[in-house]
Amino acid sequence: MRSGRDLYEPQLGLTLPLAGLHFIFYFLVQADQERAYGLFGFHPETAFSHPWSFFTYQFLHGDLMSLFFGAMIFYQLGMVLEAEWGFGEYAVFWLVATLGGSVAGWILGTSLLSGMLLVNVSMLFAYAYLFPDTVFYIYFILPMKVKWLAYITLAVLAILFVLDVLRGQLLRGIVDLCGVSAGFLYFWIRQKGQFHARKVAKRALSSVKEAGAVRQDQALEQRNRTLFPKVEALREAARAGAELPASSKGFAEELATLVVPGVKICKPVDFKGDRDGVCVRCEGFAECSLRYVAGQPGEIVVKAREP
Repeated sequence: MRSGRDLYEPQLGLTLPLAGLHFIFYFLVQADQERAYGLFGFHPETAFSHPWSFFTYQFLHGDLMSLFFGAMIFYQLGMVLEAEWGFGEYAVFWLVATLGGSVAGWILGTSLLSGMLLVNVSMLFAYAYLFPDTVFYIYFILPMKVKWLAYITLAVLAILFVLDVLRGQLLRGIVDLCGVSAGFLYFWIRQKGQFHARKVAKRALSSVKEAGAVRQDQALEQRNRTLFPKVEALREAARAGAELPASSKGFAEELATLVVPGVKICKPVDFKGDRDGVCVRCEGFAECSLRYVAGQPGEIVVKAREP
């Protein structure tokens, strides 16, 4: 998914041509309503002889009010969703939302002569899921957050389904429910799938990092436990004021090269050498060892654990 939501990108996309089809089919209906509904409406008995009707039913409008709100809602929602998802993902969503109604109509033997709401409602639910606090103006006057508009739409759909059942049009009600929910269900399942995949990937990456940190700690501990007897020998020689042999001088220089700049080290009194599991796993061990050789701390003190 793209993160940008610029609605004025210099590209045609899918939303604008689809919104334009609403106007084209409106004029076809006005020119010959019976023929337009027969040719472009969805009818189960002619579905495979007119395969385009699986898609064209949604563009049919009987009046200007239906055309205006159908095309406007589709355009406003579609431009934002396409900008958010990109052309390919948006196209799949539109296909699923469209076929949700027509395939259900074919299975249940129910015609669809106008279905722009089936696609637009799926788009509204997806939009409300992504941008719940966006404010729309109903009839350009009444402000309402899109999440509440989605809840109201859901309530109206439930009422319409009950009315269809009471009128003995159960199949019609089921087709409408399939149509308005197909696109959103596809989006919701995919959204949850992506979230789960990201969560699994994050856990796997965290496990790899933790395993790497454990290996690094173990390697540091092994190295530092090997170094510390030489550190003790260097410390004793420094205490005695004896001249250091060439091998000890070389080790002091080697220890200096192991100092890691920028590591926050503890106070000298907290240095425990190889007598605990903390200091030997610390990157500051070489720096603290050099400080210990110089007499800080005077003695290594390890407190006995209380029983």
